[in-house]
Amino acid sequence: LATAMKLAEAGVEVTRVFLGAQLPGDAAGRRASVTEMTARSNAEIAAALSANGGYTELCELETARIGAAYRHDCVSAHRYLADALDDPPAVKLAAPVTVVAAADDPSTPDSAVRYRDWRFLADQVDLHELVDGGHYFLRTRPADAAEAVLSHTY
Repeated sequence: LATAMKLAEAGVEVTRVFLGAQLPGDAAGRRASVTEMTARSNAEIAAALSANGGYTELCELETARIGAAYRHDCVSAHRYLADALDDPPAVKLAAPVTVVAAADDPSTPDSAVRYRDWRFLADQVDLHELVDGGHYFLRTRPADAAEAVLSHTY
């Protein structure tokens, strides 16, 4: 979203943004996640990712780099969204936003209704809900995830 907004500000046409398995939540929750994530070691982060089934091959990779990269990405996203939730941008993203979520993803409960929460950043928000696939639907349902994108292209 931040990238799309910066591109639009620079005059680049952004035709659509896809958000996978993500709801905005609230600023306090996002800030708590930053605190929790920064307190964990790289090995703990990599072990948690491997244990939750999304990244089973992590045990074969260098956990220090995986943990550090994951922490960086999560902390950056949480901080950006916490700040945006506390102080929404004056200008919303003009491009439509499609939230792609699986109905059985415990990380996005009630996504069939809560996807609309993204309207604080964009006026046009829709949902492409997969019947199943969990949080890691890109891995478990790659063809369905691709269809979510392809069905919105023209």
